[in-house]
Amino acid sequence: MRSAGCVINDIFDMEFDKKVERTKDRPLASGQLSKQEAYFIFLVLSLSSLLLISNLERQPQLVCLFFAFLIVFYPLTKRFLKIPQVFLGLTFGASIPIVFSMNEKLFDTSMWVLYLANFCWIIAYDSFYAMSDYDDDKKLGVNSSITYWEQKSQNYIILFQSLSLVSFIILGYLNDLNFVWYLTIFFAALLFYYQHLISRNNEHLKAFKNNNYVGLLFLLALLIEKYNIFI
Repeated sequence: MRSAGCVINDIFDMEFDKKVERTKDRPLASGQLSKQEAYFIFLVLSLSSLLLISNLERQPQLVCLFFAFLIVFYPLTKRFLKIPQVFLGLTFGASIPIVFSMNEKLFDTSMWVLYLANFCWIIAYDSFYAMSDYDDDKKLGVNSSITYWEQKSQNYIILFQSLSLVSFIILGYLNDLNFVWYLTIFFAALLFYYQHLISRNNEHLKAFKNNNYVGLLFLLALLIEKYNIFI
């Protein structure tokens, strides 16, 4: 569905993408792919996703279908929401309630804390991404957190990064996670600091991509916790 979301996003944004330097070479915007071909790809990906959830229980199926709607609807939010990253934050965290619902823990406190941590992190890192398109977005009238926050953008990104880290701390407390988890949060904070340093040098996309390492840190921390490595 993430791939299907990318396809439908490019379909809806095709005319915008043609006028933006960073996106003008995308398959649809550049004419390498026709809209009919893109819709076919979207259909194949969507049907494949439906097949994947066919063996799930009713509750996770409903959760999946709910988020599938959000994924398809997200590209349109840039037309009317001042900060579409909020909607993106709700949508990109779909795997969290899906997995918790598969384990019959949809209303577990840890699920909501993890979802909140992910929500805040997404708003922060996608705002770095939006910085690279600021001039084009202003010219085309496309909404983003950066066009709304303007000069206060860095401060708001710090706020959401901080909320994310605090949520991860609470998650560790609720689940009695070991010291490696809190060490990971410390290193994630250092990476966030580094992202702001390079963003101030107009390396916004590099700052955005640096969040891959943040995700990797938390993955390693969870693996260490699960398999009691170094403990």
